[in-house]
Amino acid sequence: MISVQSITKEFLPRKHPVQFLKDMFGSTPNHSGFKAIEDISFEIKKGEVVGIIGKNGAGKSTLLQIICGTLIPTKGEIIVRGKIGALLELGAGFHPEFTGIENIYLSGATMGLNKTEIDKFLDNIIEFADLGNFINKPVKTYSSGMMMRLAFSVSTCVCPEVLVIDEVLSVGDQEFSQKCLDRILELKNKGTTILFCSHSIYQVEALCDRAIWIHRGKIKSIGKTKDVTMYYNEHEMGKTSKIGNDILSESSSERVKTATHFTHIDFFKNGELAQKETTYRSRLDDFSVKVGFTSQGRIPTLALSVRKPNGEIVASAGSLNDKVDHLENDNGTSYFEIHINKIPLLMGNYSVDMNLFCEHGIQTLDSVQHIFTLRVVQDDLEQGIVNLGHEWGRCHHH
Repeated sequence: MISVQSITKEFLPRKHPVQFLKDMFGSTPNHSGFKAIEDISFEIKKGEVVGIIGKNGAGKSTLLQIICGTLIPTKGEIIVRGKIGALLELGAGFHPEFTGIENIYLSGATMGLNKTEIDKFLDNIIEFADLGNFINKPVKTYSSGMMMRLAFSVSTCVCPEVLVIDEVLSVGDQEFSQKCLDRILELKNKGTTILFCSHSIYQVEALCDRAIWIHRGKIKSIGKTKDVTMYYNEHEMGKTSKIGNDILSESSSERVKTATHFTHIDFFKNGELAQKETTYRSRLDDFSVKVGFTSQGRIPTLALSVRKPNGEIVASAGSLNDKVDHLENDNGTSYFEIHINKIPLLMGNYSVDMNLFCEHGIQTLDSVQHIFTLRVVQDDLEQGIVNLGHEWGRCHHH
């Protein structure tokens, strides 16, 4: 569906008038500019969901704009087969003076649809956006969340064959973000080809079949999602011991306004309530957590992460992955409980994060970082981060 062959995009600096005259009258022109992306090639098959990852400034948005046709490459060739639905910058392609409905027709036209075709989708677009009477008002009066509602509705309600999403799902309230996620999964199940750009490595791993890591304008790695994200995480963790703070700030920025949140989080040591910083004996003491939450509507899933001081996750557990449902108290309040018998971590200081996700385990509903400090001590000489649960003797092999 998408074929990108040796694409380069160079942005030339604006010339000073004196330099412009020198170039006209025979001096050697200075064409050195900034290459946002350079010599990028890949192909995406019909029905694939591919994630684009990389740090800010790596060239991800430039690449997506070229695929969507809003930028022309300096070199190379790109072929996209099928109708594209694009969610790039908020408000991109909207005229601020036009009403929501007028911008629906404007956006549809830029996607290659005629008025008759847009008429066929109009009711669905208006219903999905759920903007009330604002649909008849100029979009310059819209909030960023309302702009996102309209853009997402137009891009996904017209049955696109290719959907391109660039970091927009963190805008708006939880209910609509969940609607967006449901629509993306629906399109994925229908075989829509999806290109998904996100700072959330977790979301990319949950949604995508393959991933492309863009680094300084070039492809650093491409392949199965988990292989690429593992390589990316190892690279980022190795750059600085403070990378954990960067990861935490990025993940927390994905949180949306939500009616689902924690009410209490209690930690236990050997069945007794623990303080915020508690020492555990490696392979001897039991570790437990009880997490209460409130929810209006859908029931969320829970994930616990244990990090080293540099921010690297060394262990995690998730209710979705383990296919575990929440529990309920006699008064109807909801909670999760998780128990780790004879904690297998070895000596060191660890922090605990808690995250509430949607039922798909993708959208962050609420999160807290460094809520608990886990100090682990030991008397023996075993080295490393975790005990592997080994035994000595004859190997049980054929």
